[in-house]
Amino acid sequence: MNQDDKLPTGVFAHAVAREDRFALLALAVLFAAMLAASWQRWTQPLLDHGREMNLPTRILAGEHLYSDVQFLYGPFAPHFNALLYRIFGIHLATLKVSGAICALLILLMIYWLSRRLMSVWEATLATGLVLVICAVKSTANYIQPYAYAALYGFVFALASLVCTIRFVQSRRQKQMIWAGVFAGLSLISKPEIALAAWAAAGIALLMESVSVRKPLAREALYFILPVVVIFAAAYGFILSHVPLEVLLQDNHVLFTNMPPQLIYFNRHISGLAKMPTSIWFTLTGIAIFGIWAGASAVIGAVLSGFRRQAGWGYALKVSGLVLLIAAVWREAAIRFLKVPDDVTPFASAIIVLPLVIGALGWRVWKTRKADQPVPVEQRILIVLAVFSLFSVLRALLNVTTTGPYTPFFIPALIVVYLYLLFRAAPAFLAPALAVRATAQRVLMCLVALLVIGLAVNSAIRFRKINTYEVSSARGSFVTLPEIGQPLAAAIRYAEEHTRPGEYVLALPVATTINFLAARPYPLREEIVHPGFLTDEKEIEAIERIKSRQVPLVLVANQITAEFRDRVFGADYNQELMRWITENYHLVARFETPHRQGANFSNEPFFILAYERNP
Repeated sequence: MNQDDKLPTGVFAHAVAREDRFALLALAVLFAAMLAASWQRWTQPLLDHGREMNLPTRILAGEHLYSDVQFLYGPFAPHFNALLYRIFGIHLATLKVSGAICALLILLMIYWLSRRLMSVWEATLATGLVLVICAVKSTANYIQPYAYAALYGFVFALASLVCTIRFVQSRRQKQMIWAGVFAGLSLISKPEIALAAWAAAGIALLMESVSVRKPLAREALYFILPVVVIFAAAYGFILSHVPLEVLLQDNHVLFTNMPPQLIYFNRHISGLAKMPTSIWFTLTGIAIFGIWAGASAVIGAVLSGFRRQAGWGYALKVSGLVLLIAAVWREAAIRFLKVPDDVTPFASAIIVLPLVIGALGWRVWKTRKADQPVPVEQRILIVLAVFSLFSVLRALLNVTTTGPYTPFFIPALIVVYLYLLFRAAPAFLAPALAVRATAQRVLMCLVALLVIGLAVNSAIRFRKINTYEVSSARGSFVTLPEIGQPLAAAIRYAEEHTRPGEYVLALPVATTINFLAARPYPLREEIVHPGFLTDEKEIEAIERIKSRQVPLVLVANQITAEFRDRVFGADYNQELMRWITENYHLVARFETPHRQGANFSNEPFFILAYERNP
């Protein structure tokens, strides 16, 4: 444990608790400031957000998940959000409040996890970095994530991790029961996120078994049993009205029968499609780590030299050499290997984390052979590193701090890396205690400046870029004018030219219109990504449009290059688009006044409205 956690109880312990409260207050102020700066600007209306708004309303209307509505994740999030709509009303604010509460829970758990390894203000900086990179950022956030399944799944996975670490600290069996409960809830939210919680619990049980020299079978059963019960109950209910083939083949819940375009997309997310550049990108993350550690140690050594502290010369030589090598490495990778210049230390996670786990595991084994107790700090760090490793597997060669998926695989990684920067790196670069302490303080100041800089940059981007308000009786958000103006016009048109209860087909990823206009959506597929509507399903979609007598079809010029096929109706689902143009006629075009006349497959964004032929 860290030094603060070893302090005796009493007055001094109360002072430490008060320091924690000051740190949490500072984080609360930063969170409130970021919310105010980004107010109503959390929605990305053309990603998956329309599905997240609209799908729970379909459940409330009596449609069944998976059979009537395609969904790629577990059943918890849409049913939970439908329950929220039922209780608090069908309004966008309902989802935003849920997201904000989840953000607070995540930040509190990250702070708690950080405090198991670091001092109060080190933990504050780690949590602050998670806040500005993950919780509220111009490219992604927890208030309105790309998928509430990911948000709820991550909250549950973190809660399971907290319980697992509490078990490592106390070996109380009930902690494994709760770890299993939360891991089970994460499983029925988003399975790949739950994998990190299972791995963390597994390594914790393995370590504790090695420590006590006997398998902890009962504790393992306490973890596994809730997972099995929750999974069986949830999917037993689903399978009572949805055939297993539909669940697996049409909804890809267990990554089965995935279309090639979705495989292409996942290869890009993981970095496997960009090899060998993604390998150089990952290796360059080590260089950035060296720059951060080396620069802070150089500054610390220079300051120590002014004070004539012993050991400053050695620290200056070693850290200067590390900084030089790392800087040359970074520049060479960017110049000659086409590595993006926004690479961060976290890019190296798939290399660094196994090394950390291996080194700590070897130390645990040696300590056990010497019949000595394993320090709890090392055991906690192994559990955190394993959780972080399994969290980043989906983006193993493409770990970045931008994009909609970052908030769900990087928070625990930030804790591990800042521990390495605050504790491990200074111990190597500055063996002298006084010089090491100075280097640590320098690094803390640099990270604090980074947190403030990222917060200010996000606030500026939020306010400068997102300036157009889209609103209806069901809620509002502020977005880019070139997106917001056509979207608002399409919503008004749907409200004015269709009656309540009439279907509106918004393609390919525009069911935000359906939600805000309060018009039902006719297809099973809330999102028509490339590959989701095969030839057979195109025929089924056309029959559904006919049977529901859809009066209005809205087709957005949404470029989907990340799925290989770029344009709906041109690169994919040509037959459906041909049928629409034969049976419907163009009545309106919605676009920004500043950029008009673009064709499909070209920027900017616009929406075409088609009404059914007489």
